[in-house]
Amino acid sequence: MERISNFDFLKKHQEWLYKLAESAELNFSSDPNTSLIKVRQLGEAIAQSIAARIGVVSGNNIKQIDLLRDIDYNLRLDDNVRDAFHTIRKS
Repeated sequence: MERISNFDFLKKHQEWLYKLAESAELNFSSDPNTSLIKVRQLGEAIAQSIAARIGVVSGNNIKQIDLLRDIDYNLRLDDNVRDAFHTIRKS
């Protein structure tokens, strides 16, 4: 029987986002530290994907907090979304 992930919906959007999310989910109980790392990588990847779609510069020399600020400035993120990104960034 195939395992169903809480993140299956990501498969139709970006397979690599799904793989990060699935890895975080699979490691949740057995290796919480790895799970946290994967969640943070997922948050960064989602932010970079959003940035690319709206024309905001991102890359290795751009800090995550600055990227999130630029995305928020352009999209005026909902408070809950903004807070979720920053919670993930800080964890």
